[in-house]
Amino acid sequence: MYGRRARVGIVVPSTNTTVEPEFAAFLPPGVAVFSSRVAVAEVSSEQEKVASLLAMHDHLDRAVAELASAGVTAIAYACTSGSFLGGRDSDQATCDGLTRSHGIPIVTTSSALVAALTALSAKKVALATPYVRPVADGAVSYLGQAGFSVTARNDLEILSNLDKGRLEPAASFKAAAALDTSDADVVAISCTNWRTLDSLVAIEQETGRPAISSNLVTLWALLRLAGLDEPLSPDVRLNTLPLPEKSRAEWNGEVHV
Repeated sequence: MYGRRARVGIVVPSTNTTVEPEFAAFLPPGVAVFSSRVAVAEVSSEQEKVASLLAMHDHLDRAVAELASAGVTAIAYACTSGSFLGGRDSDQATCDGLTRSHGIPIVTTSSALVAALTALSAKKVALATPYVRPVADGAVSYLGQAGFSVTARNDLEILSNLDKGRLEPAASFKAAAALDTSDADVVAISCTNWRTLDSLVAIEQETGRPAISSNLVTLWALLRLAGLDEPLSPDVRLNTLPLPEKSRAEWNGEVHV
């Protein structure tokens, strides 16, 4: 059967064309990922963009229930902006509520980002995003609420999620390499619909800082929750590290918010 070592689930925005194939390319042998999708509209203004991303929350319970029925070990809501725009407290409550409802650890990409920064002992972040400004501002706010500071930022200001999915890995390398990392502990690239896993090793070499991305932290968190403790691919610093016990406890519903 598929997934003899581990079976995990991801909830994916309907316009995301990256996270599923990128995860598949970097899975360890014997691991299977199953997905469910939630509808998100393509919009024509920045104001509509924020509302469309937050509206996905209305469909999360249905999508998680579908994945839980497949017998997966853990589930991630693989959308960074959809999980950070409501703020850190709301994101934690979402994870906690879904975990209690379905009896399976539920991760969001934004909560996985916090766990990754904690594992790396990082406090200061140089951040690259493809987002329009109101969405990127939400990322900075969320990180601040979680105890991290953004020391440098590079936003591509792309409105369409479909257009983000058309970016090549070279675009994430270029955006990260353009950041001023002199006062940063880590380089982070936000957005699960942006190809990054092929560029992270080169970004670490170029910047001299650990490099993480939305898809990296989400896959790392899922695999660690599923009991895979070995070094993972790609060969970057985070993939050698264990999951912080506080994050594990929160996602397992042992710490309620």
